[in-house]
Amino acid sequence: MDARFSSPSATLATYWSALRDGDAVTAGECVIEGTEGQPFPGMLWFMPPTREVRLQGFHSLPVTAGRLYVSYEVRFRPLGAIEEQSFQTGHELVRLHGGWRIARGLGTASLPQWRSIPRAVDI
Repeated sequence: MDARFSSPSATLATYWSALRDGDAVTAGECVIEGTEGQPFPGMLWFMPPTREVRLQGFHSLPVTAGRLYVSYEVRFRPLGAIEEQSFQTGHELVRLHGGWRIARGLGTASLPQWRSIPRAVDI
């Protein structure tokens, strides 16, 4: 079994890391083939470049055996920023061939409040 897909949280962490890194191949491996409407590298315009994306606050609701809904918080710190930012989102995940894959997004991600990033200015 591929450890990246061994649990719903492992699959989601792999997915968000791939989006952060612009890795379309790995992001594609996280979703069920043919899944439409999923974010892809370059689509997440509200997330500025960042070194780390952390997921926390997982809440899951089993739907059937091998299928569940998961809501969670995405936390990230934009490059050059002092404060961490976050937003809530959720996905439906399905167990396939011993691993978990994203079937679809649940609703719309709540977009983080825009905070400018203080930067040094040459005078």
